[in-house]
Amino acid sequence: MKVIRKTPGGETRELLLKEYFLNAYLIAALKTVGDQIRQSRTAEVKLPQPAPVPLDRS
Repeated sequence: MKVIRKTPGGETRELLLKEYFLNAYLIAALKTVGDQIRQSRTAEVKLPQPAPVPLDRS
């Protein structure tokens, strides 16, 4: 099955239906990855605290 789209310039573009859904899937996947990266960059990073070292006072 083909999907025919017209551009504002009057040109027509034909895509196979599977290509259309593949493009939509890739766009959604890239958006999800971008959202996850943005969340990880804005999240507060908690660094581990160093353990106290016992001092030998002999």
